[in-house]
Amino acid sequence: MRHALILLVALALGGCARLQPRPEAEPAPGPVAPEASSAALPAGSAAGSELDSELLFNLLLGEMAGQRQQLDVAVQHYLAAAAEADDARIAERALRVALYAKNEEAALAAARRWVELAPDNVDARQTLGILALRAGIQDEAFEQFEILVTRLGGARAFQSITALLARDQDRGAALALMARLAERYPDLPEAHLAYSRLALHAGDPQRALAEVEQALRLRPGWVQALVQRAQVRIKLGQPDEAARELAQAIEHTPDRVELRVTYARVLLEQRDISGARAQFRKVIELQPDNADAHYSLGLLALDQGEPRVAEGHFRRLLALGQREQEAYYYLGRIAELRNDPKAAIEWYGRVQQGDYLFDARVRSARLRAGMGDLSSARRMLHELRLRNPQLAVRLYLAEGALLVAAGEYQAAFDMYSTVLAELPNNSDIQYARALVAEKLGKIALAEQDLRAITEREPRNAHAWNALGYTLADRTGRLQEALEYIRRALELAPDEPAIIDSMGWVQYRLGNLDEAEVWLRKAWEKSKDPEIAAHLGEVLWQSGKRDEARRIWKAGETQAADNPVLRKTLERFLK
Repeated sequence: MRHALILLVALALGGCARLQPRPEAEPAPGPVAPEASSAALPAGSAAGSELDSELLFNLLLGEMAGQRQQLDVAVQHYLAAAAEADDARIAERALRVALYAKNEEAALAAARRWVELAPDNVDARQTLGILALRAGIQDEAFEQFEILVTRLGGARAFQSITALLARDQDRGAALALMARLAERYPDLPEAHLAYSRLALHAGDPQRALAEVEQALRLRPGWVQALVQRAQVRIKLGQPDEAARELAQAIEHTPDRVELRVTYARVLLEQRDISGARAQFRKVIELQPDNADAHYSLGLLALDQGEPRVAEGHFRRLLALGQREQEAYYYLGRIAELRNDPKAAIEWYGRVQQGDYLFDARVRSARLRAGMGDLSSARRMLHELRLRNPQLAVRLYLAEGALLVAAGEYQAAFDMYSTVLAELPNNSDIQYARALVAEKLGKIALAEQDLRAITEREPRNAHAWNALGYTLADRTGRLQEALEYIRRALELAPDEPAIIDSMGWVQYRLGNLDEAEVWLRKAWEKSKDPEIAAHLGEVLWQSGKRDEARRIWKAGETQAADNPVLRKTLERFLK
């Protein structure tokens, strides 16, 4: 019987059927990653010892219960096995099973047993410390982390502890524990830096500043602390002070790349683009292959209208094998700026993952549509929607935008209507349909959609604005339109489109002077061609025809094919 049990345990622990987590299971609180396949004990690891039948029985039932997703039973038997066995691996296994079951009380017991059996195991103590903190047992958590500081040394220990505590949901408890550790080691700069970082993470920048200042008093010129202080200054709204302190530090240590990168980012906060670029260039002088500096310089050059310079930096990233996905995307953007849609599509096609994948695919589809291949563009978005159902609404909106740009208003309207049949309360789709309905002359339906949105979302400024503008532009209900646009302005007073609407309704009411004031304000905020059309028309009607022509020409440089601007020019200049 004994040999049969040993064989069964070996098969259970080493076989391919593994304990699977509950779908909602959280990650383990510390370095113990709850991945069942790596957590399984090696085949025969327990069976190779002199184990009594009760221990083997608990191991076997625990594993079998886990395979059947009877996690409470699995936890019970593994805890019993861990209590009886002098094998730290069984205690660790019990901990993992308890975490899978989201039973933190059992996990805490298992972690204590793991530390008892393996007192020198760093992962065991880190896990016990976090679990004790979660359970509100501050003294036990403090004891574990204090031992880690002793065992690992200050720098390594506090870096690890900060990373662990920053993940804890109870930021107040985590910060209180770090405060005790910093108090316990008042002469250790790493302790104060760790406290500062955690305080900043917990939303206490004043405490973060005090602690990083203490770290710098203990270790003057410490680069990590100087960088942290600058980050705290930014959080406190003190970019000038951050810039001054970093400039002084760079004078003393001009070759420290970390300081220059941080200084460049602070200068960006101050909108000092040329200063930031100068610092990133210096970083590349010091480290020619610094990928972050090349990436930043590429973005800044693109923002400053220097696509050739930007291209050089993004191609350098490809040569370095760094940030390739971002480089592909921005090389596509540069090709678009050069009116080379084929090259842009090729670059976008190389983006296979990351934050820019969605936008790359949508831009590629838009370019295909612009080249006359609308069906291919729609097919691309459809395939993307099938692979990413969570992005369905965004992709429907993108497809609708393609149809509108191609003048296929009825097709866009039909598609939006089909989607709304399944998602009747989706405001984004309903708003898009309302705009298309207005283009098709379905004013009553557009009004109905927009009113439905404002009833659900009374603070939706764009819906109020669209409703007011539609009534002002397409009906004689001008006082009603004025009321809705005023509501939109109350909600978003700096939005150029809403300011434009106010100018347009004033024009429709015959108030030329007031209309001009509003439309000039909108034009100052946004050189949108539709705003140019409206402002130019008001100026023309006011007798300022030369200025009207200048405004219209400026609008044409933005988008000569804008339908509102085009119709306005046809009415007044042809």
